[in-house]
Formats: sequence, structure tokens, C-alpha cells
Amino acid sequence: MNEDRSEEPVDAPPPAEEAAAVLSDRPLAFFNALLTEHFVLQSVRGVTVSESSSRASIYLMTLSSALVAYGFLARTEYALGYLAVVIPVIVLLGVFTYVRLVQTSLEDVAALIAMQRIRRWYGSLLPGAAAYFPLPDEARAPNEMLEIGWRGSWSGVFFTLSSAIAGVNSIVAGAGVALFLAKATSSGTAIGVGIGATLVLVTVHGLYQERQYSHLLKLESNGS
Repeated sequence: MNEDRSEEPVDAPPPAEEAAAVLSDRPLAFFNALLTEHFVLQSVRGVTVSESSSRASIYLMTLSSALVAYGFLARTEYALGYLAVVIPVIVLLGVFTYVRLVQTSLEDVAALIAMQRIRRWYGSLLPGAAAYFPLPDEARAPNEMLEIGWRGSWSGVFFTLSSAIAGVNSIVAGAGVALFLAKATSSGTAIGVGIGATLVLVTVHGLYQERQYSHLLKLESNGS
């Protein structure tokens, strides 16, 4: 005679909020979460550097290819028309590349600041542990282990990858302005205006990047 076996009800797992509230070792869970977050932030920094390098390479490769193509057309009647088309395209690509490079740079700085916050906590675990997690004593950054966003001089904005692309793109735009004006004015005036346009564009790019950095650091200061 077969016995009827009723299935025993299986308890549903508790919601995440309740499970977290009844953890047997919450300090250990918090430590493991910090380790995971530290690893994720380090991965984010690697991704931003890789993306920045790729975007800068695409822009410079496009520019160099355009210049090589112009070399074949320089002595033909199509040279001026070619420049009229390719220079705006290169400048537009340069602007897009520059804006994204600034964004990835900000993402990198934000990730680094978050990693430093975790490192401060590591240094407070035991007496003397801070010696193994050095932190800056002042608002400067001699190496990448320190908070590079907190620089003491505004001139540091001109020594980033985004600034290098901005400088090259500004020169291309200035050359385009000079070539355009050369058809209506004397060459000396056109060259002077082109140089002036280049300087103005470099300054505008620098101010934009400095403003973005200042906004990020203000948000970090308010959040800390």
C-alpha cells in the first residue's frame, strides 16, 4: 500500500533588507563589500584610461590620414575643396573627442577619490596600519596614489590628454580660419587671425576643463 507523501512547504527567502539586518557578522560583510568596491573602482579606472587612449588614437589617426590624403591633392584643383570639407569634419570630431576625454578624466578622478576614502578606512583598522596606506598631507599629487584631483595650481589643466587633443584641434581650426580668410584678405592678416583663433580656442577648452574639475571637486567636498 503506497503511502501518500505530502510535499513540505519550502520557506521563501527573506527580502534583501531583512537578510542584511540579521547577518551574523555584519562587520565582515562590510569589509568584504569594501574589498569588492575597491576592485570595481580599480577596474573603472582601467576602463577610463583604455577608452581615453582609444578615442585619442582615433582622432589623431583620422587627422594624419586626412593630411596624407591632402598631400596627394595639394597640387590639384581639388585641394581647396578637399580642405573645405575635411577641416570641419576633423574639428567636429576633435570637439567630440575632447568632451569625452574630459568626462573620462573626471570619472577617473572620482574613482580615485573613492578609492582613497576606502584606503583611509583600511588605515584605521589597527594602530599603525596607516603607515601601509599613505595619504597626502597637502592638496598636491606627486604620484597617482594620491588624490590627483586636488591640485594646487590651475596650470595642471594644460598637461592632460584632453588638453593635448584640444591643442591639436585648435591648431587645425585656426589653420582653417586662416585659409578661409586668405581668399579675401592678405596672407599676413589671415595668418594673424588664425593664430588668434587658435589661442582663443585653447583658452576656451582650458576654461571648460577647469570648470568641470572644479564642479566635481565641489560635489566631492559637499559629499565628504
